[in-house]
Amino acid sequence: MIVNTFSYTMNIFFKILIVTIIYCFFADNIYAKNNLLSYQSEYSINLFESGETRIPGKTYVDKASGNLYVDWINNCNNSWISNQRMVTRFVNSHGVGTLSEINYSVNESTDGQKMDFVLEIKENAELIDRTIGKAEKNDELTVNLRDKKTITFSNDVIFPHKFLEKIIDNFQSQKKMIIGNVYEGTIPDKYFKISVFFTDEIVRESKKIIPKGVINKFKKIRMAYYKDNIQTPIFEQTVHLNEQGIASFFKYDYPDYSLLLNLEKIDLTSLSCE
Repeated sequence: MIVNTFSYTMNIFFKILIVTIIYCFFADNIYAKNNLLSYQSEYSINLFESGETRIPGKTYVDKASGNLYVDWINNCNNSWISNQRMVTRFVNSHGVGTLSEINYSVNESTDGQKMDFVLEIKENAELIDRTIGKAEKNDELTVNLRDKKTITFSNDVIFPHKFLEKIIDNFQSQKKMIIGNVYEGTIPDKYFKISVFFTDEIVRESKKIIPKGVINKFKKIRMAYYKDNIQTPIFEQTVHLNEQGIASFFKYDYPDYSLLLNLEKIDLTSLSCE
């Protein structure tokens, strides 16, 4: 059934999207720590029109639209708390549509040693999956899920904000590529091997979208995601990222289609820590 196909591809899309969102808004290094902002943001989601010739008999995504809502709050320098909601409508080349809603919450300590997360996936208003877990780094990275299942990874697997440290640090270096093994919780028993490629291209957005306090200078980077030691990436993306960890644009490239996410609105917020 095409609905199941939509569910599968959309779930993968969101899970990888969450990885990116976390990278783009977590950091604890000296360079980035004082620049990170608490805020609420909204992105539009649209299908990229590639213009490629279609193969007869193959099902394609004809339309995709929706919104992503992201809140990031600095919890008085103890942790970063985020609530994220994505609603996307897909229509395939046979006119069959699917409405997907995914909610994700995460609370990661600023030292990168602990992370709690909740992921909920709905398809056409029906609950498909809910995952609740806690992850902690000691000699190994240990994940405890609500169903009592425990998963361990080697110590070279890190949480997302530690990987973002490397990304933002390399804004100031001459390196063109970095690689990391990252666990972010959206696929509970897996981690991603991620390659990041840095370009020299700088993008500036409309001043109507970028508020005062946000640096309107976004560096274009490319990222490739690998899983289970497979040599071919399961997914690639382009991100426009500034030194405050804010992304103004994402392009997600899948084997059969691509999605564009554009920043539509961002409001800076603050939390009283007195």
